Amino acid sequence: MAQNGIAPHEAFELHEILTFKNTCLTKSVTMSPLVSDQKLKTLMQQDITTTEGHIKQLKGLMEQSIMTGSRM
Repeated sequence: MAQNGIAPHEAFELHEILTFKNTCLTKSVTMSPLVSDQKLKTLMQQDITTTEGHIKQLKGLMEQSIMTGSRM
């Protein structure tokens, strides 16, 4: 039996991961101006860029779950 979308518990897990990723992004963006080491600053910028991509992907999955009728 094929299912469209994701199960409600999966949507809840996605929400938790999305919340965690948003917290990580906020911390990285906030702390970035305080960093003086160029290598660390570069790593933080890469982390910010990567995390922004992850958040976009997670939001897409969340929207897909809402459109297919999964309830959270």
